[in-house]
Amino acid sequence: MSQTLTLTRIESKLFLREWAGLFFVFALPLGLLTIFSLLGNDGSDGVPVSFLPTMAIGIGIGILGMATLPMLLAGYREKGVLRRMSTTPVRPVKLLIAQLLLHLAAALVVIALILGVGTLVFDAHLPSSPLPFALAALLYCVAQLSIGVLIAGLVSTAKAASIVGNILFFPSMFFAGVWTPGDLMPESIRWLRDITPMGAGMTSMQDAWAGSWPGLTHVVAMLVVTVGCIGLAARFFRWE
Repeated sequence: MSQTLTLTRIESKLFLREWAGLFFVFALPLGLLTIFSLLGNDGSDGVPVSFLPTMAIGIGIGILGMATLPMLLAGYREKGVLRRMSTTPVRPVKLLIAQLLLHLAAALVVIALILGVGTLVFDAHLPSSPLPFALAALLYCVAQLSIGVLIAGLVSTAKAASIVGNILFFPSMFFAGVWTPGDLMPESIRWLRDITPMGAGMTSMQDAWAGSWPGLTHVVAMLVVTVGCIGLAARFFRWE
């Protein structure tokens, strides 16, 4: 445990040095929240007021899961870090755990930042049901990070991880309703919002914002992705 915590502390310092990564994870979602909040959203156009903060949170955590985590782990493999660690008492799996802890902490910062700025600056309301919101956010975080671990386990370089992550990330935003919110999406593809991880996560957080528990379909969708990705990663993850 002490080795894992030490690795987590070291990896956190390295993470904070990557200004480009910090911008996309923290500044981009906050910037989107700011821009669209200034444009105004009072719910009168059919878009719930919870859409903007949950969209920002969804994008920030999505970047962590499908971009930064797989790129870091694939980069370590590409540079031979994981191979060299396998010959030391500090097993490479501890580095994986450290990265997961780091990215979970970063996800919490994203959530706190969006909720804090939304409340203090734009006079937004906090989620009506904190516990269901926390559950929805946790399930979404775990699902996205499991996708990142699977990507990192299958690709050989950081560049390849970036390409695969982007291929998954942008369609995920489309099917989650980032471009065409919620019930304004065409009925022919609306069902994809409920079964894709980002769509299920954002919708679950919006439900909690309105005082409801996450829907069974959304919870099952995120759990299936989590279990499936972790199972495949455990089977095919390459340390070299």
